[in-house]
Amino acid sequence: MNKKYKVKFFPFESTVSVSSGTSILDAAKKANLPLKATCGAKGTCGDCVIRVLSGTYQSKHSAALSEELIRQGYALACQTEVNDNLTIQLPQFQELSIKIVSGSEFFEEHKNNISGIYEINPVVKSISLRVPPPTLEDSYSDLKRLEREFRKKLSTEDLNCEYSVLRKLAHVVREEKGEITIVVFRSGQSWTIIDVKEAKAAKNIYGLACDIGTTTVVLYLVELTSGKILSTASSYNQQLKCGEDIISRINYAQKPDRLQELHNLIVMTVNNLIDKATRSAKISTADIYSASVSGNTTMIHLFLNLEPRYIREEPYVPTFNQVPIILSRDLGLKMNYEGRIYCGPAVGSYVGSDITAGLLCTPLVRDSKKISLFIDAGTNGELVVGNSDWLMTCACSAGPAFEGSGTKCGMPATEGAIEQLIIENNGELEYKVINGSKPKGLCGSGLVDLLAELFIHGYIDRHGKFNVEKAKDRLVEDETGIGFLIEKGNNSYWGKDLIITEKDISNLIRTKGAVFSACSLLLKNAGLTFDKIDAFYIAGGFGQHLNIENSIRIGLLPDLERNKFHYIGNSSLLGAYLILLSDKNREMVNEISKKMTYIELNTEPSYMNEYTGALFLPHTEMELFPSVKQILNS
Repeated sequence: MNKKYKVKFFPFESTVSVSSGTSILDAAKKANLPLKATCGAKGTCGDCVIRVLSGTYQSKHSAALSEELIRQGYALACQTEVNDNLTIQLPQFQELSIKIVSGSEFFEEHKNNISGIYEINPVVKSISLRVPPPTLEDSYSDLKRLEREFRKKLSTEDLNCEYSVLRKLAHVVREEKGEITIVVFRSGQSWTIIDVKEAKAAKNIYGLACDIGTTTVVLYLVELTSGKILSTASSYNQQLKCGEDIISRINYAQKPDRLQELHNLIVMTVNNLIDKATRSAKISTADIYSASVSGNTTMIHLFLNLEPRYIREEPYVPTFNQVPIILSRDLGLKMNYEGRIYCGPAVGSYVGSDITAGLLCTPLVRDSKKISLFIDAGTNGELVVGNSDWLMTCACSAGPAFEGSGTKCGMPATEGAIEQLIIENNGELEYKVINGSKPKGLCGSGLVDLLAELFIHGYIDRHGKFNVEKAKDRLVEDETGIGFLIEKGNNSYWGKDLIITEKDISNLIRTKGAVFSACSLLLKNAGLTFDKIDAFYIAGGFGQHLNIENSIRIGLLPDLERNKFHYIGNSSLLGAYLILLSDKNREMVNEISKKMTYIELNTEPSYMNEYTGALFLPHTEMELFPSVKQILNS
């Protein structure tokens, strides 16, 4: 009989038991992990590269992997058999160091202009009290005496107390001569005591701001009394193993027990980030009492373990728009047992709290004169147009291409990613790599640059097809077909050629087409044209690093005056941070959601015409892009 061995895969923390002699690639498939080999497991493409963290192994030799990488523990999953218990890292899904806004500088620079309020007034507070000991003359209960002292500090009649507090109250109020610290949660005019501690215990309390994206999850650990961001942590959303986009995950959730699995995966992802952030800040998870979470409608449904199927079935109705306060213990988050979690409001099936929270970071909702357009172009493209008087919104399925998935050379904006690129007149490529290492691939901004440069220099036509005569010196062939050579294997991190294929280009064109056509149709529904837009706000980690000129050249963004475009970074995360700091922002974001008119593109008969028209570079109607037309005619 073949002996059984356990193979554990990071960062998904999936463990499978397989027979000896099983390839690591087959073990990964058994674990339902996104590891592929485009060469059909022949060991020539190098796509299934893994890193063995523990356990002994032997791999067949392959020219697709350099000797230096082999010495570092890298191997090809298709060429490595399991003959020991192994711990495997999937390098393309390693823990991210995403280029994001990681502090409050944005708010310091723009706090007089944004719609949100930058103030420190969280709903969870820590208050020091002295509870006098009971006497024969003052024989009120421990809770009654505590409430009396609390009301001396804050005048309120509506004060409640959690059962978990009552269980330890008698002991705590008798230590240190009644000197205690209580943690209270405020909801409107009502207060609830959610923890009580001896005075000598740490008085600092903490909160979390979290953006749950389809591809990545980012988290701030915040000291609530000062608003200071103590730590930032980010990683892939471990639900990626179940599908790259929201539709595939909604479909996955329909199988028995799969909704629970998706819920467990996102909770695991967030808990891992909490562990990382608290270790960095050297604090206890028990001192985290509040969390503000934003994300698209599907991600929040899965986070809360709610049925998502009706999001994608006509008439496209989610379970909720506004979610009540959730207790951390109900979700299993690594916070205080009585921690409170606020999930921002959604507007519709495909416009969620990542957008409503994100609008807090722009002047859009406070300006009654200018008309602004807001776009968050991630795996899903969500858009808002309007001002303080009216708001209209829609969403499109952009796909994960600009998030680093769906293209052979794509990767997130982390170490080793080409983030900027130009093609010189002599045909040579110049590029900038994040952290200056050898290139591993291209992130979204690099892919936009590459597509624009290939188009403007005539290496591809308006359909995205190669001009073979022009590009012949840089066209190479691998298992996936003909591709344009970006960098030779001896100069790349993985030791293999970095190329982009016509299939990749077609995927990028579909993605940019989805975004632009959604913009166009949204404006038409509002009775507007692009020239009526006074400001264009670009959100998201991808949007933060976009080259505006190149985005216009490929038809991703409209051909407007360049000073109308503004980057605002990860507005979903920053909006969640604002909400964490002040209840006024929570009230504001709730009002924003109620004000929005939601356009469901799935039921718009003209959307397909708009989309088809955008599947060219930059568009079928060149008149929409006069600056690009001028370049091509020069």
